[in-house]
Amino acid sequence: MTLRNLYLGIKDQLPWKRFWHNTVVTGNALGLFHKRSHLKEDGTPKIAYPTKESANKAAEKMSAKRGVHFSNYKCLFCDGYHLGKNRDNKTITL
Repeated sequence: MTLRNLYLGIKDQLPWKRFWHNTVVTGNALGLFHKRSHLKEDGTPKIAYPTKESANKAAEKMSAKRGVHFSNYKCLFCDGYHLGKNRDNKTITL
């Protein structure tokens, strides 16, 4: 983890109201610090998208394909963005 990625990861959670909610209220943002935020269950790295925009597009496609909400987040361990869903995931109705 680099200081640059830590800064960008926290910045990605802003504005402060969202940061507070994701960190203190739900605890979802604390998952950024876990090694599984960068690795799949089998220990291989998750797909790293080079930009937030490309990760947004991939998250939309994955949400449509699987029927649950996917979002993206700045990885603290690499220079990319990954997709994920939190434990309180919402089902999408189309």
